Amino acid sequence: MKKKDRKESFQYLGMTVPAVALFAVFMVYPVFGGVYYSLTDWNGSSPHYNFIGLDNYKTFLHDFAVLVPLRNSFVFAILLTIVQNVASLLLAVLLHGRLRTKNMMRTMLFIPVLLSPLMVGYLWNYLFTDPIAELGRWLHLETMANNFLGNPKTSLYAAIFVNAWRMVGWTMVIYIAALQGVSRELYEAADMDGAVGWRKFLYVTCPMIIPAFTVNIVITMERGFKEFDLLFSLTTGGPGNSSEILSLTIYHETFEYLRAGYGATLGVVLFLIIVAITLVQLRLLRKGEDNAR
Repeated sequence: MKKKDRKESFQYLGMTVPAVALFAVFMVYPVFGGVYYSLTDWNGSSPHYNFIGLDNYKTFLHDFAVLVPLRNSFVFAILLTIVQNVASLLLAVLLHGRLRTKNMMRTMLFIPVLLSPLMVGYLWNYLFTDPIAELGRWLHLETMANNFLGNPKTSLYAAIFVNAWRMVGWTMVIYIAALQGVSRELYEAADMDGAVGWRKFLYVTCPMIIPAFTVNIVITMERGFKEFDLLFSLTTGGPGNSSEILSLTIYHETFEYLRAGYGATLGVVLFLIIVAITLVQLRLLRKGEDNAR
């Protein structure tokens, strides 16, 4: 190897090592550490703990209390994915047109993405508690007057709405970018074939933006299962456990009940769920992309 090539190799290595080290410390180590602690009875603070093998996983299989957060996690992630993607796609189509104020509207819709999830949660908690509840009393709407977050039947759906409101701008931008990549010649050919309105959208636009569907659906579903900070500040899983998802249960088990070993077990279970669902999604969506070509 020439001296110049060797020098360039060391330079590339020098730029790569810090990134790899950070990835290993903040991503790889926590994963393996979580798996290890899931096999112990660690309480989260004591330097002493016992290795108990798969006992925590056996406890999980017989823990009926975790069924509600587990069900809520699936409901939350699935409905969030549907609501956010439908809303963002409609907004993207609207703001991709010749609307004069489209740039301003795009900016306004993207601003919530930049806000702290904790701040958004506390803000909407106040809105649901006072202004919206007061409006419900004025309109004589009992469900609205009693606070959506305070009603076990509506708290989870209110949390889904807030999450979708905050992140709709992110998925909208991805859809807009995909729409801008659709060739005008395809629309002209569709016009010649007599396709109009929804038929043009279904048979021309949708097949061409399927990669955007793949990205948005996978990311939104994954984020739905992992959501924590916004839900924590919005409902803390309440009332009762009506809006509690698995990420909140992990927090409660680890920091409130001091069962860090069992909390790590739930974290491993959540990780496996996300990996399995992501792989299934990618397989199905990639197949849809291939069929659309």
